[in-house]
Amino acid sequence: MSAPCLRKVTPSRWRADQNESVPKIDTGLAKLLALVLVAGSLTAPVASVSVSRSAVARSWLPVIPGPPVGEPAGATDSGGRCADPAGTWLGMRWRNELRWRVNEQTIPAYLGDRAKVVDSLRSAATTVDTGRNDCGLPANLGIVESYAGRTDHKAGVTAAGGCGERDGHNAVSFGRLDQGLLAVTCIWWFGGKENGRSVETDILIDDTRNLFFTTTPADCSSRWDLEGTVTHEFGHAFGLGHVPFAQHGTLTMTDGLPDCSTAYRGLGLGDYLALKQQYGTN
Repeated sequence: MSAPCLRKVTPSRWRADQNESVPKIDTGLAKLLALVLVAGSLTAPVASVSVSRSAVARSWLPVIPGPPVGEPAGATDSGGRCADPAGTWLGMRWRNELRWRVNEQTIPAYLGDRAKVVDSLRSAATTVDTGRNDCGLPANLGIVESYAGRTDHKAGVTAAGGCGERDGHNAVSFGRLDQGLLAVTCIWWFGGKENGRSVETDILIDDTRNLFFTTTPADCSSRWDLEGTVTHEFGHAFGLGHVPFAQHGTLTMTDGLPDCSTAYRGLGLGDYLALKQQYGTN
């Protein structure tokens, strides 16, 4: 019996001063789940969304929310993040340790020191693992993950944002994604989507030059925080779904991550509570 896999799309949000609509997420279910972080054109925001080719090919209908509108309440402080209990669950979780590796050879040169990049990825995973948050809540979730070192394997994700075949490895790598996609997470699981058992996950991060940063650059524009983005993606890997930006724009699992913001490196209240419900130790 082969494991089904889930695919999902998560877009970035353009700066408010651009006054443009941006693409939002689409969720397509197939034999895999792909969770995709989507941005508009780097030269001009676009209103279209990228729909999973695998989802369309397998006749599953994607759910496409509208674009984010306006500024999230409390975006400049942790108040909104720590007062909003919203969260959604994808339906599958890990019953054993998630051991994952990084293909360091794929890290783009513009990001600089590879060790620093890996540290950002590891920090993102640890945030979700422990439940590290901005709200003073105990970081004691019952999730178990570990960074297992380097790998030559690449994430089983296509440039169009679809999911490939399982290869028995949980890989994080960088590579080409169609314009507008920031990152894609694929999850393979057994069982239904009510109480599924996750068995493999891959994360592919777009390698477009100057798309991400590890330290906020001066005069930042149309660039995204790598650690915050990957925290969001590891949230998907462990089962978190999106919440709408319009109502929940300060949460890490919002479907519209703003550019140039490092505010999404920790979990908000709703992110934390959703994980605690599924993995919490008390």
